[in-house]
Amino acid sequence: MKKIITDEGLFNVADTLDKLINVDIPARGSIGVLFEAARKQSEGGTKPLCLAAVELLQRAIKPGNYVFITTGWAEQPVNIPDKSETDGPAGAAAIARAIRLTLGGLPIILTDDYLVEGMRHVMIAAGFHVTTPDRLPDSLSTELGFACCPTLAILGLPAELEEDRRMETDLLERYNPACCISIERGGMNRHGRIHGMGGCDFSANQAKMDFLFMGSKERGIPTIGIGDGGNEIGMANIEETIRQKVRYGNRCKCPCQSGIIPDAVGVDVLVTATISNWGGYAIASLLALAEGKLEALCSEELELRVLNSYLLAEFHDTISACVAPSADGCEAAVQLALITLIRKSIFMGISHFPVLG
Repeated sequence: MKKIITDEGLFNVADTLDKLINVDIPARGSIGVLFEAARKQSEGGTKPLCLAAVELLQRAIKPGNYVFITTGWAEQPVNIPDKSETDGPAGAAAIARAIRLTLGGLPIILTDDYLVEGMRHVMIAAGFHVTTPDRLPDSLSTELGFACCPTLAILGLPAELEEDRRMETDLLERYNPACCISIERGGMNRHGRIHGMGGCDFSANQAKMDFLFMGSKERGIPTIGIGDGGNEIGMANIEETIRQKVRYGNRCKCPCQSGIIPDAVGVDVLVTATISNWGGYAIASLLALAEGKLEALCSEELELRVLNSYLLAEFHDTISACVAPSADGCEAAVQLALITLIRKSIFMGISHFPVLG
């Protein structure tokens, strides 16, 4: 790690990023409630959520460690049964890239089996080679004198609950990840049901990634959850708030009648964001700053490449209901502006709180 900003400066930037990524641009009305509840749980409200996530990553990940990142949500299973929404994959790519470039971690993207090919387009656009998990350690080799090209693996899981339980247990045992991260991934409630924000049941076509986090908890593997609606893996951390203040939080539309809150398992750090991708961008960029490797920052150029990859993947914006370089109703210009603001905050932080000498 090359320290380029003081601890005070890093805290200030993290606090700014927390507030920035939780501004309710889409005006849905719920993110403020989620952010306030999550922030209160972060050392009594004294530590920014982004900073808590970055510190966890720094403690947990050593060069050559595997890191599991789960994302992807086919939330229109009737008319588009095999395509994801655009929120989640871009943020996962940003986190994976920062972990690879700063900490030398080996990211494995876990998604639904039918989303693997689309996810390849996104990860390649983010600058990754894609290989198998067992070949990932080879991608760190510099014995021939070449710089390492960022490389990751993508694995798909089925929707069958018991098969997921078995496969995810096997994955934890085989790769022993240093950390498990979820971004915009629906979580199960205690009846094994996964819901959308509108209270409907999406369980039939979703791989149940919760078993990764249950198994991680049993093994002492640290976990991070990133979400924006109250129905994602990690939101169990603020269960009571969601039950009391989020629509369908306590009573869903499906026969289980237990609400959209995924209360099967919590996480060590919960990061809320107006659009879950934004949480990924903030964590990735803050990790780059904390490690003094600014080449790992998110950038407008890279973001545009990733957003445009959605067209090849046929991933769609669930709010505007179109295949487009946008997420949650916010077009590319909004996403790029958010990246610009993140970068500006980071460079202003460095200028005001530099490490001297």
